[in-house]
Amino acid sequence: MPGLLPAFLQILTFRLSLNAKCAPGSYESELLEYPLKAIVAPSFLLALFFSAQAPAEVTLALGPCVQVHVINGEEKIVLPESSLTLTNGTQQLVVDCTAMLGRSSDEAFPETGEAFVLLFEAADTKLTLSAPHIQTRQQMKAFNRQRNFGLTSAAGTSLNYYVEVLEKEGFQVFRDFPGELEVFNRTSSPAAIRAQLPGLADADTDIDTAEPSPKAGGQGAQDQETVRQMLRYWYLEADKQTRKEWKNWIQSSN
Repeated sequence: MPGLLPAFLQILTFRLSLNAKCAPGSYESELLEYPLKAIVAPSFLLALFFSAQAPAEVTLALGPCVQVHVINGEEKIVLPESSLTLTNGTQQLVVDCTAMLGRSSDEAFPETGEAFVLLFEAADTKLTLSAPHIQTRQQMKAFNRQRNFGLTSAAGTSLNYYVEVLEKEGFQVFRDFPGELEVFNRTSSPAAIRAQLPGLADADTDIDTAEPSPKAGGQGAQDQETVRQMLRYWYLEADKQTRKEWKNWIQSSN
């Protein structure tokens, strides 16, 4: 109700001006008192109600290569160049960056860098999360080391954040990001929010013996993620001729 407050102020000003003209306790003053109470009181209550109901949220737009896997402990895949809505407060995301890498466009194939845990505070704002433009494997390696995401407001102001690699030993195809994040949040990393996640306050802090909890749901999305990573793995293992045959087959299948 954008016009409610100005109307309330106009009524209040009018009421004060009339009071100045009427003697206190007079009949005219009594007549003015009750209609104004009937108008002003409900209007004031409505203003308070609608201000309390105003949405309090953060809108986060993702850059060209940035993909989200977990939002505040819940598995949710958000693709690059999409946006998501977050409630005000502390935000913890698991993200990575996938870029087309290769010596030429014919040999280019999507490769994904490290998975990162990103932690920041935000309220009632629109933000953009981006990564540097990556075209070569050297640039991807540099990004994995530097972790130089850009987190900016609509006005171009940079926001502070904590970032840490979500490490996993061994083959990287099968990943349980929510379970890995639960273990990560038992560490002392600045990007961890152990105290804010349910069930972690009394958890064992020995991450060498801790096991990720089983993941419930989201099997379809996880399967496709596995397929994508396996395809990328075998493509990188193939020689030039096999890659060419693979691409020709893909083009003929579309």
